[in-house]
Order: sequence, then structure tokens, then C-alpha cells
Amino acid sequence: MAKQPDGLNFIDERIVWIDVARGLLMALVVMYHTLPPQIVANLINPAACTFFFLSGLISKEGDFKTNLLKRFKQLIVPYYTMASVNILIWLAVKMIVTREELNFVLTDVVLNVLTVRTAVGMIPVNIIPLWFVPAVFVMEIYYAVLRKLRILPVGIVLGFVSMFFLSGSFPFKLDVALAALPYFAMGKFVKSFGILTRRVPVMMTIVSSALYAIAAAFCGEVYLMEDYFGSSPSLYIFAAVFGIIAISGMAQLLERIEPLKRIFSLFGRRTLFVLGYHIAAGFLVYPIFDFVGDPIEIMERFWYVYWLINMAVVYLLIRFLPEPALTILSGSFLAKRKENSPKHARGKS
Repeated sequence: MAKQPDGLNFIDERIVWIDVARGLLMALVVMYHTLPPQIVANLINPAACTFFFLSGLISKEGDFKTNLLKRFKQLIVPYYTMASVNILIWLAVKMIVTREELNFVLTDVVLNVLTVRTAVGMIPVNIIPLWFVPAVFVMEIYYAVLRKLRILPVGIVLGFVSMFFLSGSFPFKLDVALAALPYFAMGKFVKSFGILTRRVPVMMTIVSSALYAIAAAFCGEVYLMEDYFGSSPSLYIFAAVFGIIAISGMAQLLERIEPLKRIFSLFGRRTLFVLGYHIAAGFLVYPIFDFVGDPIEIMERFWYVYWLINMAVVYLLIRFLPEPALTILSGSFLAKRKENSPKHARGKS
């Protein structure tokens, strides 16, 4: 076994701080979807680019066709599986609770899911977060093709430029994937220099966090899933870059606190499940709010309580649902089957 870098923890070839970082980001995603004040939403939004950075950081090189099939099983199959389950959840909730925001035509929902048209008002809210999964898939195709054609720098420039001019909601998130490409490439670049195994200095984490907070606060309303980066995309880019440093550093600090490491790394290892079902988990308390008053008004007023309840419900689901159930609900059954195949097992021995 290769020697592990001092100060960094590895579990089954996974770098723990990356799991913690992904878990921290998922906690922020859940918070973003609990209807917080706009300033809180602004402070969360640019952090999403760290997901793309981490995807580049942990991605592996390989044959294009092999990787394409592998990522199809890991991303696209889960997307359509979780979307299908969430459609059933939406239909069930719609029968119990009569709310205008739940009224959609089923055929329109199915068509929008199939073409990954996941803008607000086009599909039920519990399906919306799933846009991220096919966006990553398309982004990785962009990277592989551009790199093979030896014009990756051109693609990176186009990615940044698109943030200024391509606002909208293209099918299959073609526009969002292009805007996310530079951050994925940044992760690849950092990995190539072996920086993956180095700790972010505490002072750099503090300074980056402060710069991130200042820049993010002034970004205004941003909708990454619709490729809209506000009135100043350059400020968003600035915030996103410092957010990558800040979140990486914070994750490495949280890794040293055992209870927080366990919680966030658990969320980080179950990113698909959390992404796919955190809003559906919130639906479990929706009928209770409906008896008390207007659920949306209550959630907006007590968004932090709703966030804690949502996090607790998701955590309990991850902890106590059987592994086969989690695998099926996450749509990871094909990817898991590949990992557990005899050939793969021999390769790990």
C-alpha cells in the first residue's frame, strides 16, 4: 500500500476531508432549500461550485467509452431513478395536501424530467435539486471531448464567458455544464500537482472565508441551475474560487472534530440520497405545518428550525434504512453491482 500523507485520513481509499467537504456542502444545499432569508441564500449560492471542483479532484482518467458508461451508471441512472421516485412522492403528497404549488400536469412533469428541464415552476420542488446530477455528467463529457481535441483551454474560457451571456435553462443543462467546466478543470489541475494531499493553512482558510462571505453577499440573487449569475458574474467567480479554498480548509478542520466528522462524512458518502430526497423528507412535516397554518409562511419564518428537522430526518433515513433500500432509492444499483463483481473484487485484493 502506498504511504498515506501525514495528517490526512483515508478510509477504503477515500480521503475523509473530501467526504466531510461534500457533507458540509450538502448541509448548505438543504439549508438553501428551506426558504432562508435572501442574504443567507446569497452566502450559500457560490459554494455550489465547490461540488464541481471536488468532482474534478476525485475523478479518474481512463478510456472515454469506458468512463462514459461508468458515469452513465453512476449519474444518469440515479437521476432518472430518483426523479421517478420523487414523482410518486409528489403524487402522494398532492392527494393528501391541496396546495397550488403542487399543481402540475403529470405529462408535463415527465417530459421536463426526461429532458432535464428543472427550472422553478416547471416541475415539483422535490425534483428540482436533481438537475445537478446530469449537469455533472454533461460537464465531464465536455472536459473529455475538449481534452481529446486539445482545446480544453478554449472550453474553459468559453465556460467563464458563458456566465456573462448564456442565461436560461437549456435541456440537459448544457449551459450550466459549460459554466461549471472551469471549476471541474481546476480540480483536475490541483490533483495533477498533488495538492490533494496537502492541508490548507488555517490562516488561508480564515482569509478565504472572509473574502468569500463579502463577495457572496454582494452577488445578489443567483440561480446556478438556470445559468444566471446575477448582475456581476465576475464577482460570482471571485466568490466561487475563494469558496473552494474556504470549504476545503473548513472540511479539514472539521475532520479533526470526531462527532462532526462522523455526521458530515456520512452525508458526504450519501450525496446522491441527500440530494435526491432532502426536500421529500421535508414533505413528511408538511402536513403538520398545513394544520397549523400556511406551510410556506411557517417555513419562511422558522427556516432554521425546518433546516434542523430536515437534516435530522435525512440523517435518520441514512442511518436506519437498509443498505439495499438506500442503493435502490439512490439509483446506484448498477454502479454497486459493478463494484461488487468478482472481477472488481479480484482487482482490489
